[in-house]
Amino acid sequence: MAELELRHLRAVRAVAATGSVSKASTLLGISQPALTAQLKRIEKILGGELFERGPHGSRPTPLGGFVLNRADALLADMQSLVVSARQHGEAAKPSMLRVGYVPLLMIGGLIDQLHQRLSTLDVQTWGEPAAVMLLKLLSTGRVDVALLERFDGMEAHHYDGLTVRQLATEPIFVGIAEGHPAIHEDTVDLRDLADCDWILPPPHENAVRNRLQAVCAAAGFTPRVRHYTSEAGTAGTLIAQGAVCLAQAASAPPHGLRALPLREDPIQTSLLFAMRANDALLPLMDQVFLCVALAYRSTVDRNPLFREWWDAHPEAHAELDAVLADAGV
Repeated sequence: MAELELRHLRAVRAVAATGSVSKASTLLGISQPALTAQLKRIEKILGGELFERGPHGSRPTPLGGFVLNRADALLADMQSLVVSARQHGEAAKPSMLRVGYVPLLMIGGLIDQLHQRLSTLDVQTWGEPAAVMLLKLLSTGRVDVALLERFDGMEAHHYDGLTVRQLATEPIFVGIAEGHPAIHEDTVDLRDLADCDWILPPPHENAVRNRLQAVCAAAGFTPRVRHYTSEAGTAGTLIAQGAVCLAQAASAPPHGLRALPLREDPIQTSLLFAMRANDALLPLMDQVFLCVALAYRSTVDRNPLFREWWDAHPEAHAELDAVLADAGV
């Protein structure tokens, strides 16, 4: 007889949290058909349907609600066991700091800051394009610190066992070729991109896909996504041919390409700093956060248009400013 596994419980919880198999598959980083088949196997093991599927999404049945209540407790206990065991096993290696991050421009500066201010730590890095996967690496002790964007579908359970601080909020710019007809006085109106081909990261890596769809719908169009890539060189070639993409505000593209603000800042993102709440390195959190703040602040001047936005929106980086002021830097 097949047995229920922890990954099954995570799948059930993801469907309940997002309200649909489609959104849950994106959150879990697997295909929708694979998740649908997995749910059928789980329901066979448990002896009944876990969700009622209707036009407004998937809602737990009474059996589903019972399973979800038990699943939360079991997953929390397992996470606590894994973290505690890793801490116990690595007690002899307190000098290591493993930093996980989604693609961010500050990572080089962060390594420099950590070497300067916490020179006794052996710093290792792990780049992970999907923020939800990065949180899994953090929760299971594969990395000690995570730097990520707030992503579409993020729920309270993603923070289980973690201490999370907001670094800053920033606008999302558009990557576009110099001389593109949509450019007007160093800004771009989203509506002028209705007929453009779009470049986006693969769906499971795209933290703001739902927000992009929503703001484009409000502007009267659906983005025509022709290309999926996270590779900057490939994206640059496609942009030079007339396509557009979302870009970090601090981006400084090569000659012929630009990272420009969208008029009225329709899409913003929050950058987060996370550590495990009971981690042995927790006493160093403030020092590590200071290094992150310094590294991030150093990227602001890469794009003068981002610097203008930064100066005009002090509320977007109040905690970062307070940390730097307290440190006298």
